[in-house]
Amino acid sequence: MFYALVAVFAYFYLKSLDWASLAAVRVNIWWMIAATVSSLAVRYWFAGIWMFLLRGLNADLSGHERELFLVYAKSWLGRYIPGGATWILGKIYFATKLGISKAKLGISSFLEGALQIIVVLISAAGMLAFDPHVQHLGRGWVWALLGAAVVGLVVVYPPIFNRVIQFGYTKVRKQSLDAEHLPNTRTIGRGIAAFLVSSVLSGLSFYFVAAAVDPGLGWSSVLFIVGASNLASALSMLAVFAPAGLGVREGVQLTMLLLVMSPEQALVATVLMRLWSIVMDALFAAVAWLARKVG
Repeated sequence: MFYALVAVFAYFYLKSLDWASLAAVRVNIWWMIAATVSSLAVRYWFAGIWMFLLRGLNADLSGHERELFLVYAKSWLGRYIPGGATWILGKIYFATKLGISKAKLGISSFLEGALQIIVVLISAAGMLAFDPHVQHLGRGWVWALLGAAVVGLVVVYPPIFNRVIQFGYTKVRKQSLDAEHLPNTRTIGRGIAAFLVSSVLSGLSFYFVAAAVDPGLGWSSVLFIVGASNLASALSMLAVFAPAGLGVREGVQLTMLLLVMSPEQALVATVLMRLWSIVMDALFAAVAWLARKVG
């Protein structure tokens, strides 16, 4: 039903476009190179956060770093399967073969996913809540973003976060989780800081793609577009029915870009971002595979 609605929206949106203006859109290669560097950097950063969280749970990763980058890259491709579980299960399946505790892998993967969604939402709220473009949409948007940020901050408070983890583990495994597998305040705090960095890197990738399409897009729009990218990422991760957030991410990105560029440019930037993201996922896996072979 969701994709049927997307198809209907796409039909009317395409029908309303100025096709001459659409054909005149050009893509700046230098901005795309910048997007490539930023996209690869954020994927390696994500893998690094995962390994940091594992170490925070006292997992021994010595000598397996190159292999774990490949494990993450292969599992990352699992996001294209609906449900989102493949991304998590892939990391557990492949990394268990390296002798890493399955319990630590499960907790670190859950912690990574939860922190990523919450921190990206907080980041988006901070960047967009008081942006003049969002103000034009009405106060409802502002309050919703601020509310999401407050809820996110409460959820990542370590005592509450660990209770949620313990509750979920007890329901699934019918037994309590040992304290050694629970993250401490230092691990959660550094995880939050690391994901704030990744939210900026990821948002910059989207800005570079948008700038490649719209030569008139100034640096004054950076915070807005980075925030829009974070909001799209968070909502797409919550939409577990959509493989890699397909449709959800694009819908949010397109809606937000319409506030700063023409409908034709917004469409090209949104579609280009999705296609480029797929290429970057494949490139990430290829680079990780080559790095392991060389090492």
